[in-house]
Amino acid sequence: MRIAFMAQPFDTMYPPVRGGSLSLWVYYMAGLCAKRGHQSVVFGNHGGFFYPKFDSSGNVDYVFTRTGVDRLINKAASVAHSALTERLKLGEAVPQFASRWHHRGFAGEVGRTARLLRSDVVHIMNYSQFVPVVRKLHKQAKIVLHMQCEWLTQIDPEIITPRLEQADLIVGCSEYITRKIAGAYPDYEKRCVTVPNAADIVPADSGNSPTAGQTILFVGRLSPEKGVHHLIRAFHLVLQRFPDARLHLVGGAGSMPMELLVGLSNEPHVTALRTYYQNTEDGGKDSYLVALEQEAGEELGKRIIFEGRINHDRIEECYRQCSVLVNPSLSESFGISLVEAMMRQIPVVATKIGGMTYTVDHGITGLLVEPANPAQLAGAICEILGDRERGRLMGEAGRIKAVERFSWDRTADLLLEHISAVVS
Repeated sequence: MRIAFMAQPFDTMYPPVRGGSLSLWVYYMAGLCAKRGHQSVVFGNHGGFFYPKFDSSGNVDYVFTRTGVDRLINKAASVAHSALTERLKLGEAVPQFASRWHHRGFAGEVGRTARLLRSDVVHIMNYSQFVPVVRKLHKQAKIVLHMQCEWLTQIDPEIITPRLEQADLIVGCSEYITRKIAGAYPDYEKRCVTVPNAADIVPADSGNSPTAGQTILFVGRLSPEKGVHHLIRAFHLVLQRFPDARLHLVGGAGSMPMELLVGLSNEPHVTALRTYYQNTEDGGKDSYLVALEQEAGEELGKRIIFEGRINHDRIEECYRQCSVLVNPSLSESFGISLVEAMMRQIPVVATKIGGMTYTVDHGITGLLVEPANPAQLAGAICEILGDRERGRLMGEAGRIKAVERFSWDRTADLLLEHISAVVS
């Protein structure tokens, strides 16, 4: 098959891809599909203003579309959307990023080029408005809409339904996402499948070394929906029982734009995050990072360490030193850091949110607690730190589940299985 992978408009896809979870997903899947004998091409939105750019890596071709038309359309669409939102009060029903004109130039470039390349499949990440554009320009292709977030169930169904009608396959990154979509759009339930996210299979002893001590690890973007403020509050409680404990926060500060998540949700623990978007710091410092540093208080730089963005080798070192990995997210489609820790036999603690409830088996591979509850979070962390044998058994069980269900090879095989069924 000829498979065209369409990255998100803002994802950097120049090979070899180094960062961004969805950029890495496209990069790995395109390469694995090529290794299995298929022709893979990846489309990115970072070409020249007037001319596209081309590259290749590992039997995968990369097409970076020209950006000039896309920028002009986006600018005009932004002005028009603002005017319509103010006049017709359409902001909640049709957020700008979901408008049919948002990055329409990019979608058009992909549709036309995929037709010229005679692609059998066009695989679209997250942006449902690209489906009808690609369908119009490349009628012969099978279109896969792959959702790594909850947008389909958060945006007005009258907007989404015509788009789903033109998609041949709707993929969720977790059983949680797939079930939500199927429940909201029962007419398309048979098109909905789950292809879970994945992580590298590493040696089992890559984490949780005997010298791990009492180190708690968080890996992810420092953004309000990640719930790191609750983790810091919980850590202050952990210190009362384990005064030598340390908390390492790995990830860059960068709040997700409010309209992409917080502005769409009706969950109280998510809507409460609006307060973190009300103030901006002079000098460009992220306001959420400032709030986290204030939560850390006197422990900042002592027992609470902000690692920031770090390279792969340093992340591996953090995993090797940690006793438990914690994901306190208030909104999470999957929770990839949990799988990365499980691969390394590290016990995990997570909130009962979204895809994490399917990733973690409570009491077996880790512990699940209520969201926005620092006391419960601290209790679960202390439970693992205080019982190393139980933590070891959780780590071993997590390793087995991660290898069996969340490896890149298994994910690639699942994706190709579902695509092949649609094509044939």
